[in-house]
Amino acid sequence: MNYKAIHHFADNKEEKYILIQNEPKGWCMAIEMNKSPSVRLTPVQEIKLAKPATELYVGQILKTVVVTALTNDQVLININGQNLNAQSSHHFIPGELLEVKVIANADQTVLEVQHPHLSSSILQNTLLLTLPKQAPPTSLINTLSQLAHFENLPESIQQQIAGILNNFVSIAELPQQLGYAINQSGLFFESALLKWQRGMNPRLLRTDFKGQCLRLLKSLPAVNKKNSSLLPNRESPLLEQDPLPLPGAIPQPLPKDSVLYLLEQSPEELQSILAEQLTQVLARITASQINHLSQGSKEGYFIMLDLPIRTLDSIDVIPLMIKQHQAEPMQPSKWCLSFALSLSRLGDMQATVALYSNNVDIKINAQKPDTIDILNEYQQEIGALLSKSGLNLHHWKLQLGLENNHIDVPNLRLLDIRI
Repeated sequence: MNYKAIHHFADNKEEKYILIQNEPKGWCMAIEMNKSPSVRLTPVQEIKLAKPATELYVGQILKTVVVTALTNDQVLININGQNLNAQSSHHFIPGELLEVKVIANADQTVLEVQHPHLSSSILQNTLLLTLPKQAPPTSLINTLSQLAHFENLPESIQQQIAGILNNFVSIAELPQQLGYAINQSGLFFESALLKWQRGMNPRLLRTDFKGQCLRLLKSLPAVNKKNSSLLPNRESPLLEQDPLPLPGAIPQPLPKDSVLYLLEQSPEELQSILAEQLTQVLARITASQINHLSQGSKEGYFIMLDLPIRTLDSIDVIPLMIKQHQAEPMQPSKWCLSFALSLSRLGDMQATVALYSNNVDIKINAQKPDTIDILNEYQQEIGALLSKSGLNLHHWKLQLGLENNHIDVPNLRLLDIRI
């Protein structure tokens, strides 16, 4: 057989094929066994066979073994016990076991190499499309707060806005309602829909933040266009301090956006701004869901979200992360709750509370030196409070300066899609 590597481009994506043709002299070929450089197959490529050696059918799964490299641009593979010599510049690993699927069997048989982590690739591709659109809900909540009593909007839209704002947990209720607030954050909306059955109380579906945003967006006129001159500038800060929902990110304080006074705008312009901000928040929730789904089961539970909290005079958004560290042999597992705040007096802060057995570790990063001094005064009081609950303040650490993200970007190519 002769093999030629064929490249073409479709939808800006390079697709790779190996065209295999029978030689009249059969399957024998010279192999230099002492040459086996390390090479790797690019996933999701297709192999076309002009005349398959065995009867194949569409949907059939075949095992393929990389035998060895012949020269710098040829490699020997084995399908169904037959050695095939392919000419390609792509790298292979001798001994690598591949799985191929028959996707066509007419004039030519086309085999598609199956990616072992196809679901992860789908999630990553979706994430690449979602990240450029996402934004934290701070601007949306500012807009909703201003529009809550705006009389020129349709009554149905005003009612939905009021429903969203009233559903946020207050700071006083947070210790008892944290689980409820997380459950209603929008990250579990599709899961709730899947579990819902006729006759069940639909209240939790109606009060889910993602569901509320979707319904409000659907209520807005579809003809409205984004008025970028009215929207806040969303230039991204340094990657180390981006509030991105990605592996390796940690909660970063969300800056207080300059309030955009909207009431002088026409109802059409207001609805256009609202639609754009809803789209951004929905994209962020989707990105957070993908981040959650991308975590392997062996890594322990992980979730990262934005939690709107009602205070006495406003609604603040608290980035929150809950992470489980798998237990070592003969050791208890550790749960960590991390969050970030941006306060007018104390400045930007990050905090992590770790719980394992009956021990509690507290670490706080603060931007202002004065904040460190103030918090130090409360160490004994916090220790006594934990002791009343049967817990031990095992470790207390205050550190000046915020902690940066540790986002792994090579596979996601974030530099190509800066927000």
